[in-house]
Amino acid sequence: MHKSYLSLKDRYKMANEGKRDSDAYSKKMAESKNELTELQDELNNLFVKFVLRALRIYQSTRPEPLRTNEIALLVRNEINNVLADLNAQTNAENIAKLAKEAWAKESKQ
Repeated sequence: MHKSYLSLKDRYKMANEGKRDSDAYSKKMAESKNELTELQDELNNLFVKFVLRALRIYQSTRPEPLRTNEIALLVRNEINNVLADLNAQTNAENIAKLAKEAWAKESKQ
């Protein structure tokens, strides 16, 4: 179970800040679809780098080439390991902290 990164007090404050303009929100979401696609592509490319690193390490320990089923297993395991690391509480808290800091900088501009 994931811990909420907003305290109850923060969530309460957000709920009381007034109504959101849902039409404007929907328009912004549609406009930001390209950005979302670009971010997903970046994330996929980053996962490929993690997987390639794992494959190179595994391949370096043996003289024969990796078999197709070994590659598939290593790919699946590396993706699962990266996701587990990202979801680890300390890492999630660090990402949340960095995101809050980045947002504070961005919203001041």
